[in-house]
Amino acid sequence: MLHNPRPAAIPSGLPDDCFEEYDGAETVEAIAGALRGLGVYVEPVVADRGCARALEDGGFDFVFNIAEGNGRRNREAVPAAVCELLGLPYTGSDPLTLALTLDKWAARRMVSPEVPVARGVLLRGDCDGLQGLRYPVMVKPNDEGSSKGIRADSVVMSLDDARVRSQRLMADYGCPVLVEEFLPGAEITVGVMGNGARARVLAAMEIAPVDDAAPFVYSLEVKRDFARRVRYHVPPRVSDEVRARVERMALDAYALLGCRDVARMDFRLDGDGAPCFLECNPLPGLNPESGDLVILSRGLMEYDALVQGILLEALGRTGVRLG
Repeated sequence: MLHNPRPAAIPSGLPDDCFEEYDGAETVEAIAGALRGLGVYVEPVVADRGCARALEDGGFDFVFNIAEGNGRRNREAVPAAVCELLGLPYTGSDPLTLALTLDKWAARRMVSPEVPVARGVLLRGDCDGLQGLRYPVMVKPNDEGSSKGIRADSVVMSLDDARVRSQRLMADYGCPVLVEEFLPGAEITVGVMGNGARARVLAAMEIAPVDDAAPFVYSLEVKRDFARRVRYHVPPRVSDEVRARVERMALDAYALLGCRDVARMDFRLDGDGAPCFLECNPLPGLNPESGDLVILSRGLMEYDALVQGILLEALGRTGVRLG
């Protein structure tokens, strides 16, 4: 199992969410326990500079990949690329998809116009283009995950505030900033599993604030306190027509982005109730308590079955057999 462990301390000068994507020991052990239920031997391997040697010397048959990698926008692609270099089959999407989906602007351009997106601009150093947007807007790092850089004040009401926040995020995270017109409707995430024509929606889930605060942002603060601040609704509290549309869009985006085995697609409804694509996570979190994919699938399967299902999908795709 290729992974990046969350360190106990954050180096001075880095944002407090810089390792938010990395997994805690409880998640690693939960996944390993679920996989052992299939009768396989599981050895956690850290996706650091030594991982290529560890994988090559380990005599492994298959890699269960949850590694987020190190670096900037290509970091999630590197562990998968190492597996390909060594000829080791692995779970999940390939390096191209992993790099593409971490870059939110690139992912938007890939799925649109087939899947609608909010109007937005990408800022790489200056703030040109902000004048053409309707406010309020959402300001976030372009190539980060796990709500890194997304806080309660990420929705800003004016051009001047958008400029200030964008410059601060570029300085803090060292990457471009994506500014999108804010979508005030329900936030819906969709779990997708499978490959090719057999890809299917596991479930769709609405993520709603407990206090109906507006504007609601599924921010880092909210995720860290999800039990008190969020209510999850499966299925979402939308019409059957909207739900069907969101699920169809999730499958379309899954195919357009080249996802494999499993992914989670995030959407938000605009002021007219029409869904727009936000982003794709082809390495969805599998924390047994707080992972959104885990939460949305609880009414369908046990945790172990979800984890095992990811491996079984990858085994079927690659033609590798258990035992």
